[in-house]
Amino acid sequence: MRDIPQLKKKPGTALVLGGGALKGFYYHLGVLKALEEAGEDITAIVGTSAGAVIGAFAAGGISATTLMGSIGARKLYVPERDIWVESLSMTTLFKPLYHSYLRQYFAFLQESAKFIASLPWMLGKDLINEALDKLIGNQTEIIGLFDPAALERLMDALLPTQDFAENKIDLYVTASFLDNPHLRSVFNGNYHFEDVENRFTTGVPISRAVRASSAIPGVFEPVKIDDQYYVDGEIKQTLSADIGIRLADRVIISHSYQPIHLAGPRSVRDMGWLNIFKQGVYTIFHERIATWRYIYEQQNPGKEIIWIEPDPTDVEFFLAPEFSFRPEAQKLLIEKGMEAAQKALSAAAVHA
Repeated sequence: MRDIPQLKKKPGTALVLGGGALKGFYYHLGVLKALEEAGEDITAIVGTSAGAVIGAFAAGGISATTLMGSIGARKLYVPERDIWVESLSMTTLFKPLYHSYLRQYFAFLQESAKFIASLPWMLGKDLINEALDKLIGNQTEIIGLFDPAALERLMDALLPTQDFAENKIDLYVTASFLDNPHLRSVFNGNYHFEDVENRFTTGVPISRAVRASSAIPGVFEPVKIDDQYYVDGEIKQTLSADIGIRLADRVIISHSYQPIHLAGPRSVRDMGWLNIFKQGVYTIFHERIATWRYIYEQQNPGKEIIWIEPDPTDVEFFLAPEFSFRPEAQKLLIEKGMEAAQKALSAAAVHA
């Protein structure tokens, strides 16, 4: 197991939240709501991607009930700060990077002119293959499809502080180095050090760290902090449970990467190419989680580790969209998160 001896254990519960796009965000929101209702004493949160967003809100003292007030509303009232802020929407969150598209367009025109001029020297070659190679190899100007600045602006408005050290709950936000696949970045307010696998960093604003942790490669542009570019924290490590396990003796770990298990004649094949692709991605992530779960539990028999994950037979959850601001979809995912958390807490109480 990855050992991080510098981390000091505290009383209470460490909560680890994985990614999962908007689907993961609302699922974790339901988990957080259930934990609040159960009176869970959370003293540390480790968040990645969507989990970093939820974790930052929770660590800053913004309740799940407050966040749920944004469903179907254009503005969100935050009683903890007595302010109104504009809610995220598909239009604001997925704002195209028009300048990148424009640069790519002109690069395409230039490359097309070169290709046409070279046609006399390509007799006997596969012109379709040559054209595709040129087109694919020339995709250097688009660094992402969308600008995630809207998320950073929302968090700037919502969070009571941008200083990790001032949070009510210790917050750890993970991100992946774009240019160094060997290191995991952990933004926080308590530790500043580097070992062979991690770089713990202080002094970075929370909103900026969360934006970096949520920058899905190819979808959102990489985020620059100091002299490094960062992308989604799940790329380097799916769930940073190893950090949570070092921070407390009671650890709750939540993720939404659950491939569907179907019995009988029904098959994912009949659900279309997108769900076939989703099943493959979920299986990859779930296998990574299962491997580390076994290691964590074997090496930490004295710790109480509670896993919250979707029902593997829940077709409704599996088919729920990854990116949706429809109130019906949001409410469904919140309910699924609450149900999964309540089930896991009840099982843990029985075995205690």
